[in-house]
Amino acid sequence: MAVVDDGVQWTHPDLLENYSPEGSYDLNDHDTDPMPHVDTSEENKHGTRCAGEIAAVPNDICGVGIAFGAKFSGIRILDGPITDSMEATAFTSKLSVNDIYSCSWGPEDDGKTLDGPHPLAQAALIHGITSG
Repeated sequence: MAVVDDGVQWTHPDLLENYSPEGSYDLNDHDTDPMPHVDTSEENKHGTRCAGEIAAVPNDICGVGIAFGAKFSGIRILDGPITDSMEATAFTSKLSVNDIYSCSWGPEDDGKTLDGPHPLAQAALIHGITSG
């Protein structure tokens, strides 16, 4: 399960045992470590929370994930400008390792504008569905 988000604090005791470095990538820093950058406003924690909901191990630290025996990876994309090409890359990154991609984010919602995946991201989604 790939968590496509603002990064994943994979060293957290709830997550470390189920972390898959083979399926992980950081599109913001162009390296293999999806660890979120620490910021003063604590905005970069959504991906870690999502990973915990999915794959947190049973222990006495926090709750257990719904698929607590599943492996997860992190694909960091939301900590900087995002392009259509970056989204397409995120949606197919490590396709041979990741079976499911969780993207619990989307365009800004101002109540007036409707936006969605652009052409490259749409093509990546179709590729993932038909070839993944």
